[in-house]
This record gives sequence, structure tokens and C-alpha cells, in this order.
Amino acid sequence: MPHNSRGQVLVNPMLQVVDHPELFAVGDLAECQDAEGQHVPATAQAAFQQAEYAGWNLWAAITDRPLLPFRYQALGEMMTLGTDNATLAGFGLKLEGPAAHIARRLIYLYRMPTLDHQIKVGLNWIAQPIRELLSS
Repeated sequence: MPHNSRGQVLVNPMLQVVDHPELFAVGDLAECQDAEGQHVPATAQAAFQQAEYAGWNLWAAITDRPLLPFRYQALGEMMTLGTDNATLAGFGLKLEGPAAHIARRLIYLYRMPTLDHQIKVGLNWIAQPIRELLSS
């Protein structure tokens, strides 16, 4: 398969591997330019968006329907900065410190695939400081 110097597979805007339209690739595995020619970053945010298009396009290919070109939408950036500290920027909003840490965790919980995942992760986040307190 064709790939770039970093080993990423080259894909077209429909997320099909170049020269192999029966294969789809997303995330940091793929070097992609979207429908507007915008370079798509190798981030979880981009992969999450690509996954919906790849799923649709796989179904469309199987059922002889038209494929949709991927359109990346930058939603902002979030980064952990140590314990209980983070930075978050997006939609004209910028947060830093403990407030950004809480907002980041809530956003991650919201993006979990199922309610079961949300509950397990949320309870783990609540229980971890309690376990650390009891073990010290």
C-alpha cells in the first residue's frame, strides 16, 4: 500500500486507501486530506470524525450507493497538565487549571460509546482519589 515517510497509509477524501478502494483507513494510521483539501491531523478527534464517514462509506460501497467525502471540523484542543490540571481551547472558549481538568473529564465521559462505559469510567474517576487516600 502507498504510504508517506512516517509510514501512514495514503487515503483519498472518501478514506479509501489509494490504489485499494476496497480498503478504508482512519486515524493516525492514515494520511488524509479532506474534501476541501485541508490536511487532517493525526488526532483522536479527527479519528472519531473519520470513523463515522468510514462506517457510512463502507456500507455505501457494499450497497452500491455513493460515498461521502470526509469533511474535518476542528473542535478545539484539550491537554492534561499534570494532576488535576489541564488546558482546553475551542469554540472561542479557553480554560486552564482545575476547571479545565473537570471540563475535559466531562467531555471525555460524554464521548464514551455507551452509558455502561460512561458509568464505569466515571465511577473509576470518583473512586481513584478515595483509594489513594485510604492507601496512604
